[in-house]
Amino acid sequence: MLVRRLIARLLDWLLVLVVVWPLVREPAAVVLCAAVYDALLLRLNTVGKVLTGLRVVGPASGLNLRRVLARTLVTTALPGAGAVLVLTGLGWREPALMTTLGWQQPWVVVGEHVNAGSAGWLSSLLLVSGFALLVLSIVEALDLRGTRTWHDRKAGTAVVRLKVTSQQNR
Repeated sequence: MLVRRLIARLLDWLLVLVVVWPLVREPAAVVLCAAVYDALLLRLNTVGKVLTGLRVVGPASGLNLRRVLARTLVTTALPGAGAVLVLTGLGWREPALMTTLGWQQPWVVVGEHVNAGSAGWLSSLLLVSGFALLVLSIVEALDLRGTRTWHDRKAGTAVVRLKVTSQQNR
């Protein structure tokens, strides 16, 4: 179940990345779009979950906005913010790398104009912070108990596998 969940999450991120990146070329905007995508489709089903045969189910009372936002914050915004921090730290260290990726945003320009000593310190802080958020996200995702991870338990949701129904030919 955990592998299916991770594949579904990666497929959803790739879909958002492929659609949004050419339009904005801004990692923070991609993370915001991924969070909106996740929150809006939580009650329905995301493309990644459909392809892997999974579905998020909520409590009998339904999912209120607070639960949806809490789940989206932990599952999408937290690892996304970690990735943005890592990219920003790399951009300050290697602006040419980020330019080749098509990321021409103010953080890289600011990093070029900050003196070398503080830029090295700030880029290291951004990299470490980003990696810490990514590790926290991985640990949180691995806290799987049955069909529920930590974020599922806090949001009152569970991810279940859809049963494939085969129609019999008559």
